[in-house]
Amino acid sequence: DERFSIMSAGYEDEQKKLRATAAELADFIETAVQKSADVNAFIQVVQKYENITELTPEIMHELIEKIVVHAPDKSSGHRTQQIKIYYRFNVAVATAVADSMKYDKKRKAA
Repeated sequence: DERFSIMSAGYEDEQKKLRATAAELADFIETAVQKSADVNAFIQVVQKYENITELTPEIMHELIEKIVVHAPDKSSGHRTQQIKIYYRFNVAVATAVADSMKYDKKRKAA
């Protein structure tokens, strides 16, 4: 029966979509659980250093995964350089831009 074939094909398509959605949701949940574990691990490390008065190499190694200093950019007429700090456990990335104009002004004023 042609009607049964059409319904069967529709059912198969729906099942395929549902399996794909279920797989996506499982991946999302796994990623969320891992991120939560990473954040909790990072918080435990940070809590050890709650009242630090000096940033030591040991503390930096425990909190920071890597620091990337990008090539300088002189397209604006002065030198800028982007710096990215990647914290451990994949919790955050901080970005800063070192600008030679700001640095030079402060240096000359001193």
